This record gives sequence, structure tokens and C-alpha cells, in this order.
Amino acid sequence: MQTPTKLAQEAGRNVGGIKAAKTINLPISYWALLEQIRSHKGFKNGNEAICFTIMEKAKELGLETG
Repeated sequence: MQTPTKLAQEAGRNVGGIKAAKTINLPISYWALLEQIRSHKGFKNGNEAICFTIMEKAKELGLETG
């Protein structure tokens, strides 16, 4: 397993102080992909994997520069 870079860890963890509970309904195949991302990057939970994925997509779209 690859060790996640500091940048990857920070992208998934330090995204702000607002916390909200929201139910997400996705097909099991999406959850399986999220778990693969979580495992591959070494994140501790799905929340970190979701935050990382959102930040990476935002960078790709030019919405985020960090």
C-alpha cells in the first residue's frame, strides 16, 4: 500500500470547521469505489476520502487552487 502524501492527507482533512449531517444515497458500486479510494490513499474513513475526492475534482475544474 502506498503511503499518502502530506498534500493528499491535508486535502482530505483540513477543509473547514462546518459540520453537517446529510444522508447520501448511492448505489453500492459507488460506495465500493469510495472504499477503494480510501484504502489506496490510506485515509482513516470515508469522510476523508470524500473530502479528498471533492478537492481533487475542484482542482481539475479550476475551482480550487490549493
